[in-house]
Amino acid sequence: MIARLRNSELARHGAIVLGGVVVGSVFNYLFYVLISRRTSVETYGVVTSLISALLVLAAPATVVQLITARLAADLEARGDIAALRKLADGTTIWTSAVAAIFVVAGILARGAIAAFFNLTSTGPVVIAAIAFGFLAVVIAQRGVLQGAHRFGDYSASLAIDGVVKLVGVPLVTALGASGGLIGVGASQMAAFVYAQYAFRTRFGPNRARLALDRKLIARVVSHVGLGQITFTVLTFYDVPLIKHEFDAHSAGLYAAASLVGRALVAVLSFVPIIVMPKATSRVAAGQSPLPLLGGALGLAGAIVVVALLAGGLAPRTVVTLLAGHAFAAAAPIVLPYLIASGALSLANVVAAYKMGLHRYDFVIPALTVAVIEVGVFASWHPTLAAAVTVLLAGHIAILCTTLFRLNAPVNVVVGGVVEA
Repeated sequence: MIARLRNSELARHGAIVLGGVVVGSVFNYLFYVLISRRTSVETYGVVTSLISALLVLAAPATVVQLITARLAADLEARGDIAALRKLADGTTIWTSAVAAIFVVAGILARGAIAAFFNLTSTGPVVIAAIAFGFLAVVIAQRGVLQGAHRFGDYSASLAIDGVVKLVGVPLVTALGASGGLIGVGASQMAAFVYAQYAFRTRFGPNRARLALDRKLIARVVSHVGLGQITFTVLTFYDVPLIKHEFDAHSAGLYAAASLVGRALVAVLSFVPIIVMPKATSRVAAGQSPLPLLGGALGLAGAIVVVALLAGGLAPRTVVTLLAGHAFAAAAPIVLPYLIASGALSLANVVAAYKMGLHRYDFVIPALTVAVIEVGVFASWHPTLAAAVTVLLAGHIAILCTTLFRLNAPVNVVVGGVVEA
């Protein structure tokens, strides 16, 4: 058994990415833990809600990440390193140009954004807008590293992101929410610089013309785009809405419960990162991808079960360990939030597997469920517990949509493209 794991490419690359995810997540959650202890529940709610808003707005960048990962996986399978460098450069340039437009728009609309989040100062909004520019580009750049199987560099980017973010911890005491967000901006700048270094050293100086199948790209953009936006929005949309609708103290408590759920999502995030390019590679090599999916779901499921046991047996301990004793009142919503996060994480694993096979039958059903969930969540939230119940029901329904036709046959065509 040990020998098989040692020789397993999935296990080896999974361990590399898991290492980056663990390091990045540990420092990322250390950032939240330390900030929650150095500031008030209300200020903590501001920091977490703005960061969540950034991640929701960065959903298109996660689409670009998946698209570039798919393209890079095909180029890597052909051994076309010069084309990979061209893809890396194009990804950086174009996403930077688009992100700059959103940064300017965010700064110009800082007053309206601050009013939406019930803020008395526009400073945090300006800093968040600048951080967003780098965040969007970094997310897209990671897609190239993921698809090209440069998992060591991918992990390094995650680790740098988490470590540098701690710059905001000492600043939050003096500058409030703006100080914490400065740490977020600094972490994205550092990850951006590292990605440029990785592209230059891994792919070399030579560039080659990208011979891309336009029909394939259009299909990937439309299907992968809808699918990834759906999952990104579902992961982060609730905290900003709660900050808008509830008082500052309640929003802070909800943010603490969401921190527990996000910890589970972060731990499991390495699984879909590995699954998508590996599914593509296995089919291109004439191998069945089903064992890959079985192993991925088994691993992810085991982690979810452990998390649910902790959240069910000691929810108060779990939430105070991560956020501090001031957030103990969030304990009643910890377990349902964990169940919702676990269901969404498992759905993401299955979705990544299907995307790797160019199988998008889950996209429209998942999008439909997501629209219903967000609509109900936004219009009916008498209590925090009711809001989490809506989240729970919606996320479980999303998981069910991804399981549709899971055992459908796989057909290999020219170029390693898979048709369902």
